[in-house]
Amino acid sequence: LSSRDSLSADDKTIVQWFLREAGHEPLPLPDEIPFHENKCLVSAHWLGKGIDITPLIKTTTDILRLVTHLSKGDVSLAENTKFRSLKRAWRKRLVLQLERVINEEDIGRHFNKWIRVFHNLHVGDYAKLAPKTYAIANKARNGQALHSFYSDVELTLMTYDVSGAIKVLRARPGEFARRLDHLLRVAQHCDVQLVRDQAALPATEQQSALYYQEQVVNSFLTVVNDIPSRNLTQLLGHLKTRFSAVKQRVVYPKGSLQKAVLVSAELPALAETVVNALITGIENSLSQRFSALPALGKVWIDPALQKCPLPTQQRSTSDGLFTVARGTRIPLAESRDDTIRLFIYWIGMDIDLSATFHAEDGRLLEHVSYTNLRSAKYNAYHSGDITRAPNGASEFIDIDIPSAAKHARYLAMTVMVFNGPSFADHKACFVGWMLRKKPNHNAIYEPATVQQKLNLTQNCRSMIPVLFDLHLREVVWTDLPILKDAYDYGNNVRNNSASIQDKLNAIVNTQNRLSLYDLFRLHALGRGEWVASQADAETVFAMNAGITPFHVNEINANFLV
Repeated sequence: LSSRDSLSADDKTIVQWFLREAGHEPLPLPDEIPFHENKCLVSAHWLGKGIDITPLIKTTTDILRLVTHLSKGDVSLAENTKFRSLKRAWRKRLVLQLERVINEEDIGRHFNKWIRVFHNLHVGDYAKLAPKTYAIANKARNGQALHSFYSDVELTLMTYDVSGAIKVLRARPGEFARRLDHLLRVAQHCDVQLVRDQAALPATEQQSALYYQEQVVNSFLTVVNDIPSRNLTQLLGHLKTRFSAVKQRVVYPKGSLQKAVLVSAELPALAETVVNALITGIENSLSQRFSALPALGKVWIDPALQKCPLPTQQRSTSDGLFTVARGTRIPLAESRDDTIRLFIYWIGMDIDLSATFHAEDGRLLEHVSYTNLRSAKYNAYHSGDITRAPNGASEFIDIDIPSAAKHARYLAMTVMVFNGPSFADHKACFVGWMLRKKPNHNAIYEPATVQQKLNLTQNCRSMIPVLFDLHLREVVWTDLPILKDAYDYGNNVRNNSASIQDKLNAIVNTQNRLSLYDLFRLHALGRGEWVASQADAETVFAMNAGITPFHVNEINANFLV
Protein backbone atom coordinates (compact mmCIF):
# COMPACT_ATOMS: atom_id res chain seq x y z
CA LEU A 1 0.00 0.00 0.00
CA SER A 2 2.86 2.37 0.75
CA SER A 3 3.88 2.29 -2.92
CA ARG A 4 0.61 3.94 -4.01
CA ASP A 5 0.01 7.66 -4.21
CA SER A 6 -3.44 7.35 -2.66
CA LEU A 7 -5.66 4.68 -1.14
CA SER A 8 -8.55 3.46 -3.23
CA ALA A 9 -11.76 2.01 -1.80
CA ASP A 10 -10.45 -1.57 -2.01
CA ASP A 11 -7.23 -0.55 -0.22
CA LYS A 12 -9.28 0.85 2.64
CA THR A 13 -11.31 -2.36 2.86
CA ILE A 14 -8.14 -4.44 3.20
CA VAL A 15 -6.76 -2.09 5.87
CA GLN A 16 -10.02 -2.34 7.79
CA TRP A 17 -9.93 -6.14 7.73
CA PHE A 18 -6.35 -6.33 9.00
CA LEU A 19 -7.14 -3.87 11.79
CA ARG A 20 -9.95 -6.14 12.93
CA GLU A 21 -7.66 -9.17 12.78
CA ALA A 22 -5.00 -7.38 14.82
CA GLY A 23 -7.47 -6.90 17.66
CA HIS A 24 -8.18 -3.22 17.15
CA GLU A 25 -11.63 -1.74 17.55
CA PRO A 26 -13.79 -2.96 14.66
CA LEU A 27 -14.60 -0.37 12.01
CA PRO A 28 -17.99 -0.18 10.29
CA LEU A 29 -18.26 -2.21 7.09
CA PRO A 30 -18.67 -0.07 3.95
CA ASP A 31 -21.95 -0.38 2.06
CA GLU A 32 -20.11 -1.89 -0.89
CA ILE A 33 -16.82 -3.73 -1.36
CA PRO A 34 -16.13 -2.74 -4.95
CA PHE A 35 -13.82 -5.50 -6.14
CA HIS A 36 -14.69 -9.19 -6.37
CA GLU A 37 -11.33 -10.39 -5.04
CA ASN A 38 -11.67 -8.36 -1.85
CA LYS A 39 -15.27 -9.44 -1.30
CA CYS A 40 -14.27 -13.10 -1.67
CA LEU A 41 -11.34 -12.64 0.71
CA VAL A 42 -13.50 -11.11 3.44
CA SER A 43 -16.44 -13.49 2.84
CA ALA A 44 -14.22 -16.57 3.10
CA HIS A 45 -12.65 -15.27 6.31
CA TRP A 46 -16.06 -14.58 7.86
CA LEU A 47 -17.37 -17.97 6.75
CA GLY A 48 -14.46 -19.67 8.53
CA LYS A 49 -15.00 -17.59 11.69
CA GLY A 50 -18.76 -18.23 11.74
CA ILE A 51 -19.59 -14.57 11.07
CA ASP A 52 -22.79 -13.81 9.15
CA ILE A 53 -21.88 -13.17 5.49
CA THR A 54 -25.33 -11.82 4.55
CA PRO A 55 -24.09 -8.19 4.16
CA LEU A 56 -21.62 -9.34 1.52
CA ILE A 57 -23.86 -11.64 -0.55
CA LYS A 58 -25.99 -9.58 -2.91
CA THR A 59 -26.31 -11.83 -5.97
CA THR A 60 -26.26 -15.46 -7.04
CA THR A 61 -22.89 -14.87 -8.69
CA ASP A 62 -21.43 -13.71 -5.35
CA ILE A 63 -21.98 -17.27 -4.08
CA LEU A 64 -20.33 -18.73 -7.19
CA ARG A 65 -17.29 -16.46 -6.75
CA LEU A 66 -17.02 -17.39 -3.07
CA VAL A 67 -17.15 -21.13 -3.77
CA THR A 68 -14.58 -20.58 -6.54
CA HIS A 69 -12.33 -18.67 -4.12
CA LEU A 70 -12.62 -21.45 -1.53
CA SER A 71 -11.48 -23.86 -4.26
CA LYS A 72 -8.52 -21.59 -5.15
CA GLY A 73 -9.97 -20.83 -8.57
CA ASP A 74 -10.24 -17.71 -10.73
CA VAL A 75 -12.89 -15.45 -9.13
CA SER A 76 -13.23 -13.50 -12.39
CA LEU A 77 -14.87 -16.75 -13.61
CA ALA A 78 -12.97 -16.56 -16.90
CA GLU A 79 -11.40 -19.97 -16.23
CA ASN A 80 -12.92 -23.26 -15.13
CA THR A 81 -12.36 -24.40 -11.55
CA LYS A 82 -12.12 -27.84 -9.96
CA PHE A 83 -14.42 -27.33 -6.99
CA ARG A 84 -13.17 -28.88 -3.79
CA SER A 85 -15.27 -30.64 -1.15
CA LEU A 86 -16.49 -28.18 1.50
CA LYS A 87 -17.34 -28.65 5.16
CA ARG A 88 -20.97 -29.60 5.82
CA ALA A 89 -21.51 -26.53 8.00
CA TRP A 90 -20.19 -24.31 5.20
CA ARG A 91 -22.40 -26.03 2.62
CA LYS A 92 -25.52 -25.42 4.69
CA ARG A 93 -24.73 -21.73 5.22
CA LEU A 94 -23.95 -21.26 1.52
CA VAL A 95 -27.16 -22.98 0.40
CA LEU A 96 -29.23 -20.82 2.76
CA GLN A 97 -27.54 -17.70 1.39
CA LEU A 98 -28.18 -18.97 -2.13
CA GLU A 99 -31.87 -19.48 -1.34
CA ARG A 100 -32.06 -15.80 -0.41
CA VAL A 101 -30.62 -14.42 -3.68
CA ILE A 102 -30.97 -17.15 -6.33
CA ASN A 103 -32.57 -16.47 -9.71
CA GLU A 104 -32.66 -18.47 -12.91
CA GLU A 105 -30.96 -15.80 -14.97
CA ASP A 106 -27.74 -15.77 -12.93
CA ILE A 107 -27.66 -19.57 -13.01
CA GLY A 108 -27.93 -19.53 -16.80
CA ARG A 109 -25.09 -17.02 -17.11
CA HIS A 110 -22.61 -19.59 -15.75
CA PHE A 111 -24.67 -22.70 -16.40
CA ASN A 112 -21.94 -25.35 -16.57
CA LYS A 113 -20.21 -24.04 -13.45
CA TRP A 114 -23.46 -24.08 -11.50
CA ILE A 115 -24.23 -27.68 -12.45
CA ARG A 116 -20.99 -28.66 -10.72
CA VAL A 117 -21.54 -26.26 -7.79
CA PHE A 118 -25.03 -27.68 -7.13
CA HIS A 119 -23.42 -31.12 -6.86
CA ASN A 120 -20.62 -29.73 -4.71
CA LEU A 121 -23.05 -28.06 -2.27
CA HIS A 122 -25.30 -31.17 -2.01
CA VAL A 123 -28.42 -29.02 -2.48
CA GLY A 124 -30.64 -32.11 -2.23
CA ASP A 125 -29.74 -32.40 1.48
CA TYR A 126 -31.41 -29.03 2.06
CA ALA A 127 -34.49 -29.40 -0.14
CA LYS A 128 -36.87 -28.42 2.69
CA LEU A 129 -34.73 -25.53 3.94
CA ALA A 130 -34.07 -24.16 0.43
CA PRO A 131 -36.96 -25.28 -1.83
CA LYS A 132 -36.41 -22.58 -4.47
CA THR A 133 -32.72 -23.49 -4.83
CA TYR A 134 -33.56 -27.19 -5.03
CA ALA A 135 -36.22 -26.59 -7.70
CA ILE A 136 -33.93 -24.45 -9.89
CA ALA A 137 -31.10 -26.97 -9.47
CA ASN A 138 -33.38 -29.78 -10.66
CA LYS A 139 -34.55 -27.66 -13.58
CA ALA A 140 -30.95 -26.98 -14.64
CA ARG A 141 -29.86 -30.60 -14.23
CA ASN A 142 -32.77 -31.82 -16.35
CA GLY A 143 -31.92 -29.46 -19.21
CA GLN A 144 -35.07 -27.35 -18.89
CA ALA A 145 -34.93 -23.78 -20.21
CA LEU A 146 -34.21 -21.15 -17.59
CA HIS A 147 -36.10 -17.88 -17.87
CA SER A 148 -33.93 -14.76 -18.00
CA PHE A 149 -33.81 -11.11 -18.84
CA TYR A 150 -31.60 -12.04 -21.80
CA SER A 151 -34.18 -14.34 -23.32
CA ASP A 152 -36.67 -11.46 -23.22
CA VAL A 153 -34.14 -9.18 -24.94
CA GLU A 154 -33.37 -11.75 -27.63
CA LEU A 155 -37.05 -12.26 -28.38
CA THR A 156 -37.63 -8.54 -28.97
CA LEU A 157 -34.55 -8.26 -31.19
CA MET A 158 -35.44 -11.33 -33.25
CA THR A 159 -38.95 -9.94 -33.90
CA TYR A 160 -37.68 -6.40 -34.69
CA ASP A 161 -39.70 -5.08 -31.75
CA VAL A 162 -37.60 -1.96 -31.10
CA SER A 163 -40.07 -0.41 -28.65
CA GLY A 164 -40.25 -3.66 -26.69
CA ALA A 165 -36.46 -3.96 -26.61
CA ILE A 166 -36.13 -0.40 -25.32
CA LYS A 167 -38.64 -1.10 -22.57
CA VAL A 168 -36.78 -4.23 -21.43
CA LEU A 169 -33.27 -2.74 -21.67
CA ARG A 170 -34.11 0.47 -19.80
CA ALA A 171 -34.38 -1.68 -16.66
CA ARG A 172 -30.67 -2.49 -16.98
CA PRO A 173 -28.68 0.48 -18.27
CA GLY A 174 -25.39 -1.44 -18.39
CA GLU A 175 -26.92 -4.08 -20.64
CA PHE A 176 -28.52 -1.32 -22.71
CA ALA A 177 -25.00 0.01 -23.38
CA ARG A 178 -23.75 -3.44 -24.43
CA ARG A 179 -26.71 -4.00 -26.77
CA LEU A 180 -26.86 -0.46 -28.14
CA ASP A 181 -25.11 -1.12 -31.47
CA HIS A 182 -27.17 -4.27 -32.10
CA LEU A 183 -30.42 -2.45 -31.31
CA LEU A 184 -29.52 0.43 -33.66
CA ARG A 185 -28.85 -2.05 -36.46
CA VAL A 186 -32.20 -3.71 -35.82
CA ALA A 187 -33.84 -0.27 -35.98
CA GLN A 188 -32.25 0.29 -39.40
CA HIS A 189 -34.22 -2.65 -40.78
CA CYS A 190 -37.62 -1.96 -39.28
CA ASP A 191 -40.55 -2.67 -41.58
CA VAL A 192 -41.93 0.48 -43.25
CA GLN A 193 -45.45 -0.67 -42.35
CA LEU A 194 -44.69 -0.10 -38.67
CA VAL A 195 -44.35 3.60 -39.43
CA ARG A 196 -47.23 3.78 -41.94
CA ASP A 197 -49.53 2.81 -39.11
CA GLN A 198 -48.65 6.10 -37.45
CA ALA A 199 -50.30 8.65 -39.72
CA ALA A 200 -48.23 11.60 -38.55
CA LEU A 201 -44.97 10.03 -39.77
CA PRO A 202 -43.58 9.73 -43.34
CA ALA A 203 -43.51 6.30 -44.91
CA THR A 204 -40.15 6.03 -46.70
CA GLU A 205 -37.78 3.32 -45.58
CA GLN A 206 -34.99 5.76 -44.74
CA GLN A 207 -37.26 7.87 -42.56
CA SER A 208 -38.61 4.77 -40.87
CA ALA A 209 -35.15 3.58 -39.88
CA LEU A 210 -34.09 7.02 -38.66
CA TYR A 211 -37.23 7.39 -36.57
CA TYR A 212 -36.57 4.17 -34.68
CA GLN A 213 -32.87 4.92 -34.27
CA GLU A 214 -33.74 8.27 -32.73
CA GLN A 215 -36.09 6.49 -30.35
CA VAL A 216 -33.21 4.24 -29.28
CA VAL A 217 -30.82 7.18 -28.81
CA ASN A 218 -33.29 9.27 -26.81
CA SER A 219 -34.18 6.35 -24.55
CA PHE A 220 -30.55 5.43 -23.98
CA LEU A 221 -29.60 8.98 -22.99
CA THR A 222 -32.28 8.95 -20.27
CA VAL A 223 -30.37 6.18 -18.45
CA VAL A 224 -26.78 7.07 -19.43
CA ASN A 225 -26.06 8.58 -16.00
CA ASP A 226 -26.70 5.16 -14.41
CA ILE A 227 -23.91 3.45 -16.37
CA PRO A 228 -20.41 3.16 -14.81
CA SER A 229 -17.74 5.46 -16.26
CA ARG A 230 -15.53 2.59 -17.42
CA ASN A 231 -18.39 1.08 -19.43
CA LEU A 232 -19.13 4.45 -21.02
CA THR A 233 -15.49 4.97 -22.03
CA GLN A 234 -15.50 1.56 -23.71
CA LEU A 235 -18.71 2.45 -25.55
CA LEU A 236 -17.24 5.79 -26.64
CA GLY A 237 -14.23 4.00 -28.11
CA HIS A 238 -16.52 1.67 -30.03
CA LEU A 239 -18.66 4.51 -31.38
CA LYS A 240 -15.59 6.19 -32.89
CA THR A 241 -15.51 3.41 -35.51
CA ARG A 242 -19.22 3.38 -36.36
CA PHE A 243 -19.26 6.24 -38.87
CA SER A 244 -18.19 3.63 -41.43
CA ALA A 245 -18.87 -0.06 -42.00
CA VAL A 246 -16.93 -2.59 -39.93
CA LYS A 247 -15.59 -5.71 -41.62
CA GLN A 248 -13.49 -7.12 -38.81
CA ARG A 249 -13.46 -6.75 -35.08
CA VAL A 250 -11.54 -8.14 -32.15
CA VAL A 251 -13.46 -10.27 -29.65
CA TYR A 252 -12.30 -11.56 -26.29
CA PRO A 253 -14.12 -14.80 -25.38
CA LYS A 254 -15.00 -14.59 -21.68
CA GLY A 255 -13.03 -11.35 -21.49
CA SER A 256 -9.69 -13.12 -21.93
CA LEU A 257 -6.90 -11.37 -23.82
CA GLN A 258 -5.23 -14.74 -24.22
CA LYS A 259 -8.16 -15.86 -26.40
CA ALA A 260 -8.41 -12.65 -28.47
CA VAL A 261 -9.33 -13.38 -32.07
CA LEU A 262 -10.23 -11.41 -35.18
CA VAL A 263 -13.62 -12.29 -36.61
CA SER A 264 -15.44 -11.21 -39.75
CA ALA A 265 -18.23 -8.81 -38.84
CA GLU A 266 -20.22 -7.17 -41.63
CA LEU A 267 -21.63 -4.28 -39.62
CA PRO A 268 -23.15 -1.49 -41.74
CA ALA A 269 -22.31 2.11 -40.90
CA LEU A 270 -24.64 3.92 -38.53
CA ALA A 271 -26.13 7.28 -39.42
CA GLU A 272 -23.75 10.14 -38.65
CA THR A 273 -26.41 12.10 -36.77
CA VAL A 274 -27.15 9.08 -34.59
CA VAL A 275 -23.50 8.43 -33.70
CA ASN A 276 -22.80 12.11 -33.03
CA ALA A 277 -25.84 12.39 -30.76
CA LEU A 278 -24.66 9.40 -28.73
CA ILE A 279 -21.07 10.64 -28.46
CA THR A 280 -22.22 14.10 -27.35
CA GLY A 281 -24.62 12.67 -24.78
CA ILE A 282 -22.06 10.28 -23.30
CA GLU A 283 -19.32 12.93 -23.15
CA ASN A 284 -21.69 15.35 -21.43
CA SER A 285 -22.57 12.69 -18.85
CA LEU A 286 -18.93 11.89 -18.15
CA SER A 287 -17.74 15.49 -17.90
CA GLN A 288 -20.65 16.29 -15.59
CA ARG A 289 -19.86 13.43 -13.20
CA PHE A 290 -16.14 14.31 -13.31
CA SER A 291 -17.03 17.88 -12.28
CA ALA A 292 -17.90 16.54 -8.81
CA LEU A 293 -14.24 15.54 -8.28
CA PRO A 294 -11.59 17.94 -6.89
CA ALA A 295 -10.72 20.79 -9.27
CA LEU A 296 -7.66 20.41 -11.50
CA GLY A 297 -7.02 24.09 -12.13
CA LYS A 298 -5.28 24.93 -15.38
CA VAL A 299 -4.74 21.74 -17.41
CA TRP A 300 -2.32 20.86 -20.23
CA ILE A 301 -2.62 17.56 -22.12
CA ASP A 302 0.17 16.14 -24.25
CA PRO A 303 -1.11 15.31 -27.78
CA ALA A 304 1.15 12.21 -27.70
CA LEU A 305 -1.35 10.64 -25.29
CA GLN A 306 -3.62 10.07 -28.29
CA LYS A 307 -1.45 6.99 -28.92
CA CYS A 308 -2.10 5.64 -25.43
CA PRO A 309 -5.33 3.63 -24.99
CA LEU A 310 -7.07 3.39 -21.64
CA PRO A 311 -5.72 0.65 -19.35
CA THR A 312 -7.96 -2.42 -19.48
CA GLN A 313 -7.43 -6.14 -18.75
CA GLN A 314 -4.49 -5.26 -16.46
CA ARG A 315 -5.03 -8.27 -14.20
CA SER A 316 -2.64 -10.45 -16.21
CA THR A 317 0.14 -7.92 -16.88
CA SER A 318 3.74 -8.97 -16.38
CA ASP A 319 5.96 -7.38 -13.77
CA GLY A 320 8.58 -5.11 -15.37
CA LEU A 321 10.56 -1.89 -15.06
CA PHE A 322 7.34 -0.10 -16.00
CA THR A 323 3.76 -1.00 -16.90
CA VAL A 324 1.39 0.67 -19.34
CA ALA A 325 -1.85 -0.29 -21.06
CA ARG A 326 -1.59 -2.79 -23.89
CA GLY A 327 -1.46 -1.00 -27.22
CA THR A 328 0.35 2.04 -25.79
CA ARG A 329 2.95 3.50 -28.17
CA ILE A 330 6.17 4.77 -26.60
CA PRO A 331 8.97 6.39 -28.61
CA LEU A 332 12.08 4.23 -28.78
CA ALA A 333 14.76 5.88 -26.64
CA GLU A 334 16.66 8.57 -28.49
CA SER A 335 20.02 7.14 -29.48
CA ARG A 336 22.46 7.00 -32.35
CA ASP A 337 22.39 3.22 -32.00
CA ASP A 338 20.31 1.51 -34.71
CA THR A 339 20.33 -2.07 -33.44
CA ILE A 340 17.68 -3.57 -31.17
CA ARG A 341 18.88 -6.50 -29.09
CA LEU A 342 16.11 -8.76 -27.79
CA PHE A 343 17.17 -11.01 -24.93
CA ILE A 344 15.83 -13.75 -22.68
CA TYR A 345 17.18 -15.39 -19.51
CA TRP A 346 15.67 -18.47 -17.92
CA ILE A 347 16.39 -21.43 -15.65
CA GLY A 348 14.96 -24.80 -16.67
CA MET A 349 14.24 -26.65 -19.87
CA ASP A 350 14.02 -25.40 -23.46
CA ILE A 351 12.61 -21.90 -24.06
CA ASP A 352 13.01 -20.27 -27.47
CA LEU A 353 13.38 -16.60 -28.33
CA SER A 354 12.23 -15.53 -31.81
CA ALA A 355 11.85 -12.34 -33.79
CA THR A 356 9.07 -12.13 -36.36
CA PHE A 357 8.73 -9.48 -39.07
CA HIS A 358 5.25 -8.42 -40.16
CA ALA A 359 3.58 -6.38 -42.89
CA GLU A 360 1.15 -3.52 -42.24
CA ASP A 361 -1.76 -5.99 -41.99
CA GLY A 362 0.09 -8.31 -39.61
CA ARG A 363 1.11 -10.95 -42.17
CA LEU A 364 4.27 -12.85 -41.26
CA LEU A 365 7.07 -11.97 -43.70
CA GLU A 366 10.19 -13.42 -42.09
CA HIS A 367 11.42 -14.83 -38.82
CA VAL A 368 14.67 -15.33 -36.97
CA SER A 369 14.49 -18.27 -34.59
CA TYR A 370 16.11 -21.59 -33.75
CA THR A 371 15.07 -22.81 -37.21
CA ASN A 372 16.49 -19.76 -39.00
CA LEU A 373 19.41 -18.25 -37.07
CA ARG A 374 20.07 -15.30 -39.36
CA SER A 375 18.56 -13.20 -42.10
CA ALA A 376 20.83 -11.27 -44.46
CA LYS A 377 17.83 -9.44 -45.97
CA TYR A 378 16.73 -8.06 -42.58
CA ASN A 379 20.28 -7.90 -41.14
CA ALA A 380 19.22 -9.94 -38.10
CA TYR A 381 21.17 -12.51 -36.09
CA HIS A 382 20.28 -15.10 -33.45
CA SER A 383 22.89 -15.96 -30.79
CA GLY A 384 22.14 -19.70 -31.08
CA ASP A 385 19.65 -22.23 -29.70
CA ILE A 386 20.09 -23.48 -26.12
CA THR A 387 17.98 -26.52 -25.27
CA ARG A 388 18.69 -26.96 -21.54
CA ALA A 389 19.47 -24.43 -18.82
CA PRO A 390 19.55 -26.13 -15.39
CA ASN A 391 21.79 -23.35 -14.08
CA GLY A 392 20.41 -20.57 -16.26
CA ALA A 393 21.03 -19.51 -19.84
CA SER A 394 20.43 -16.58 -22.17
CA GLU A 395 19.63 -16.09 -25.85
CA PHE A 396 19.49 -12.87 -27.80
CA ILE A 397 18.65 -11.59 -31.27
CA ASP A 398 20.13 -8.47 -32.91
CA ILE A 399 18.11 -6.58 -35.54
CA ASP A 400 19.35 -3.62 -37.58
CA ILE A 401 16.38 -1.19 -37.61
CA PRO A 402 17.05 0.58 -40.95
CA SER A 403 17.58 -2.73 -42.80
CA ALA A 404 14.47 -4.36 -41.35
CA ALA A 405 12.33 -1.25 -41.92
CA LYS A 406 12.93 -1.50 -45.68
CA HIS A 407 10.95 -4.74 -45.84
CA ALA A 408 8.61 -4.84 -42.81
CA ARG A 409 6.44 -2.52 -40.71
CA TYR A 410 6.50 -4.40 -37.42
CA LEU A 411 8.97 -6.47 -35.43
CA ALA A 412 7.55 -8.75 -32.74
CA MET A 413 9.42 -10.47 -29.95
CA THR A 414 7.96 -13.93 -29.37
CA VAL A 415 8.87 -16.34 -26.58
CA MET A 416 7.78 -19.97 -26.58
CA VAL A 417 8.32 -22.88 -24.23
CA PHE A 418 9.50 -25.65 -26.54
CA ASN A 419 9.79 -28.24 -23.80
CA GLY A 420 8.78 -27.81 -20.20
CA PRO A 421 6.12 -26.21 -17.96
CA SER A 422 4.47 -22.82 -18.35
CA PHE A 423 6.31 -19.58 -17.63
CA ALA A 424 4.61 -19.43 -14.23
CA ASP A 425 6.22 -22.75 -13.24
CA HIS A 426 9.78 -21.71 -14.08
CA LYS A 427 12.16 -20.72 -11.31
CA ALA A 428 13.19 -17.68 -13.34
CA CYS A 429 12.29 -16.33 -16.77
CA PHE A 430 12.58 -12.77 -17.99
CA VAL A 431 12.91 -10.98 -21.31
CA GLY A 432 13.80 -7.47 -22.43
CA TRP A 433 15.49 -5.32 -25.02
CA MET A 434 18.34 -2.85 -25.33
CA LEU A 435 19.99 -0.74 -28.02
CA ARG A 436 23.39 -1.59 -29.55
CA LYS A 437 25.68 0.09 -32.06
CA LYS A 438 25.52 -2.69 -34.64
CA PRO A 439 24.19 -6.25 -34.95
CA ASN A 440 26.17 -9.41 -34.24
CA HIS A 441 28.70 -7.36 -32.29
CA ASN A 442 30.41 -8.75 -29.19
CA ALA A 443 30.49 -5.47 -27.26
CA ILE A 444 30.69 -5.52 -23.47
CA TYR A 445 27.24 -5.90 -21.95
CA GLU A 446 26.12 -2.70 -20.25
CA PRO A 447 23.00 -3.04 -18.03
CA ALA A 448 22.31 0.71 -18.29
CA THR A 449 21.42 0.21 -21.97
CA VAL A 450 18.45 -2.05 -21.08
CA GLN A 451 15.22 -0.31 -22.12
CA GLN A 452 12.88 -2.76 -20.42
CA LYS A 453 12.89 -6.06 -18.53
CA LEU A 454 9.77 -8.20 -18.05
CA ASN A 455 9.36 -11.13 -15.69
CA LEU A 456 7.30 -13.78 -17.48
CA THR A 457 4.94 -15.27 -14.90
CA GLN A 458 1.96 -16.04 -17.12
CA ASN A 459 0.25 -19.42 -16.95
CA CYS A 460 0.90 -20.07 -20.64
CA ARG A 461 3.67 -21.34 -22.90
CA SER A 462 3.81 -18.65 -25.56
CA MET A 463 4.02 -14.85 -25.30
CA ILE A 464 4.42 -11.71 -27.41
CA PRO A 465 5.99 -9.36 -24.85
CA VAL A 466 6.51 -6.40 -27.17
CA LEU A 467 6.06 -5.13 -30.73
CA PHE A 468 8.18 -2.50 -32.50
CA ASP A 469 6.90 -0.15 -35.20
CA LEU A 470 10.03 -0.03 -37.37
CA HIS A 471 8.81 2.91 -39.49
CA LEU A 472 7.93 5.19 -36.58
CA ARG A 473 10.61 3.83 -34.22
CA GLU A 474 7.99 3.24 -31.54
CA VAL A 475 7.52 0.51 -28.96
CA VAL A 476 3.98 -0.90 -28.98
CA TRP A 477 3.27 -2.46 -25.59
CA THR A 478 1.74 -5.94 -25.99
CA ASP A 479 2.52 -8.30 -23.06
CA LEU A 480 0.10 -10.68 -24.73
CA PRO A 481 -0.21 -14.45 -24.25
CA ILE A 482 -0.83 -16.56 -27.34
CA LEU A 483 -3.68 -19.04 -27.17
CA LYS A 484 -2.60 -22.36 -25.71
CA ASP A 485 -4.39 -24.21 -28.50
CA ALA A 486 -1.82 -22.81 -30.93
CA TYR A 487 0.34 -25.74 -29.89
CA ASP A 488 -2.04 -28.09 -31.63
CA TYR A 489 -0.33 -26.85 -34.81
CA GLY A 490 3.25 -26.94 -33.59
CA ASN A 491 5.49 -25.02 -31.28
CA ASN A 492 7.44 -22.63 -33.45
CA VAL A 493 6.71 -19.21 -34.91
CA ARG A 494 6.18 -20.45 -38.47
CA ASN A 495 3.43 -22.89 -37.44
CA ASN A 496 1.85 -20.29 -35.12
CA SER A 497 1.91 -17.42 -37.61
CA ALA A 498 -1.89 -17.26 -38.01
CA SER A 499 -2.43 -17.00 -34.26
CA ILE A 500 0.32 -14.39 -33.93
CA GLN A 501 -1.20 -12.32 -36.75
CA ASP A 502 -4.56 -12.17 -34.98
CA LYS A 503 -2.94 -11.05 -31.74
CA LEU A 504 -0.91 -8.32 -33.42
CA ASN A 505 -4.01 -6.97 -35.15
CA ALA A 506 -5.81 -6.97 -31.81
CA ILE A 507 -3.08 -4.82 -30.27
CA VAL A 508 -2.23 -2.49 -33.17
CA ASN A 509 -5.83 -1.70 -34.14
CA THR A 510 -6.75 0.46 -31.15
CA GLN A 511 -8.99 2.89 -33.01
CA ASN A 512 -11.98 1.37 -31.22
CA ARG A 513 -10.53 2.18 -27.79
CA LEU A 514 -10.68 5.56 -26.09
CA SER A 515 -7.26 7.16 -25.55
CA LEU A 516 -5.85 8.72 -22.40
CA TYR A 517 -5.97 12.04 -24.25
CA ASP A 518 -9.74 11.67 -24.68
CA LEU A 519 -10.24 10.72 -21.02
CA PHE A 520 -8.17 13.59 -19.65
CA ARG A 521 -9.91 16.02 -22.04
CA LEU A 522 -13.24 15.10 -20.45
CA HIS A 523 -11.77 15.67 -17.00
CA ALA A 524 -10.43 19.05 -18.12
CA LEU A 525 -13.87 20.04 -19.43
CA GLY A 526 -15.56 18.97 -16.21
CA ARG A 527 -13.16 20.23 -13.55
CA GLY A 528 -10.43 22.35 -15.05
CA GLU A 529 -9.38 25.07 -17.47
CA TRP A 530 -7.58 23.93 -20.61
CA VAL A 531 -4.40 25.91 -21.41
CA ALA A 532 -2.19 25.79 -24.52
CA SER A 533 1.19 25.78 -22.74
CA GLN A 534 2.61 23.22 -20.32
CA ALA A 535 4.43 26.04 -18.50
CA ASP A 536 1.08 27.68 -17.59
CA ALA A 537 -0.53 24.50 -16.29
CA GLU A 538 -1.19 23.45 -12.70
CA THR A 539 -2.06 19.88 -13.74
CA VAL A 540 -0.08 18.16 -16.50
CA PHE A 541 -0.96 14.98 -18.38
CA ALA A 542 2.00 13.94 -20.54
CA MET A 543 4.26 11.09 -21.63
CA ASN A 544 7.00 12.02 -19.18
CA ALA A 545 5.60 14.63 -16.76
CA GLY A 546 2.70 14.88 -14.31
CA ILE A 547 0.21 12.05 -14.79
CA THR A 548 1.75 9.71 -17.37
CA PRO A 549 0.66 6.43 -19.03
CA PHE A 550 2.85 4.66 -16.49
CA HIS A 551 0.56 5.73 -13.61
CA VAL A 552 -1.84 2.86 -14.35
CA ASN A 553 -3.09 2.40 -10.77
CA GLU A 554 -3.74 6.12 -10.31
CA ILE A 555 -5.59 6.39 -13.62
CA ASN A 556 -7.82 3.43 -12.75
CA ALA A 557 -8.50 4.65 -9.20
CA ASN A 558 -8.91 8.39 -9.74
CA PHE A 559 -9.85 9.03 -13.37
CA LEU A 560 -12.15 6.13 -14.29
CA VAL A 561 -14.64 6.71 -11.48
